[in-house]
Amino acid sequence: MLTKFETRSNRVKGLSFHSKRPWILASLHNGVIQLWDYRMGTLIDRFEEHDAGPVRGIDFHHSQPLFCSGGDDYKIKGWNHKL
Repeated sequence: MLTKFETRSNRVKGLSFHSKRPWILASLHNGVIQLWDYRMGTLIDRFEEHDAGPVRGIDFHHSQPLFCSGGDDYKIKGWNHKL
């Protein structure tokens, strides 16, 4: 195993690797999205805007500082992750 990240959700529903940075997005069953640096093993940011239930899908945009998510709240959301 390369590395292990701990979450406060009992299930991870989706993952997405950034194409250029050492980042992983994790969409969780509790409705939270986490942005991790897999080289440092640190949580960079968390996003908590999905209202009801799991975030089922997540993906980085290939060239813009954006990602999108979809959840059981029947919403697709666009996010800017520029730090």
